[in-house]
Amino acid sequence: MSKLMDLDQWRRARFAGKPPSMTTVRRWCREGHVPAKKMGGTWFIDLDAERRQTGNPLVDAILEA
Repeated sequence: MSKLMDLDQWRRARFAGKPPSMTTVRRWCREGHVPAKKMGGTWFIDLDAERRQTGNPLVDAILEA
């Protein structure tokens, strides 16, 4: 089972100082920049999937296979 974190909690934990706005983070979710799932109108970040991301799209694709 994936560990899910509320979007607001995630952005506060992930970014020190001033986190990006909720609008920006929701856009990242919609565009697939962060591993997110929408349940009942609320976005959640998949913490396990986030840990597996390397920042390199090719390596990420290989790790997903």
